[in-house]
Amino acid sequence: MLWERTEVQTFLALAEELHFGRVAERLGLTTGRISQTIKKLERRIGAPLFERTSRQVSLTPLGRDLAADLAPLAQGMDEAVRRAVDPPACCGRDSSGRRPDSSSSRASKCSAGATPTAG
Repeated sequence: MLWERTEVQTFLALAEELHFGRVAERLGLTTGRISQTIKKLERRIGAPLFERTSRQVSLTPLGRDLAADLAPLAQGMDEAVRRAVDPPACCGRDSSGRRPDSSSSRASKCSAGATPTAG
């Protein structure tokens, strides 16, 4: 069962905010769209992720566990994309857009987190 990135983002935002209106504003969606997305996820899983009343939203135990499992994965994905889009200066790209050959000492030092010296 695959989840789209936007579904994960919506679920995690609601798990954090516990408020449909704030999540809708934060993600630039309607509250109806947030609700539809969550209902779709709950149908796929076969169990509720949130308990809802007209005044309150709370995570079910399953929703709490799922949020705890997904949050670090989503953060890791965001960080990986950020690194790919904006690599450190020492790991610049060549004219074709590729990173330097990993066998070069400059690339090795950069991947180890060190700033290469000139030369």
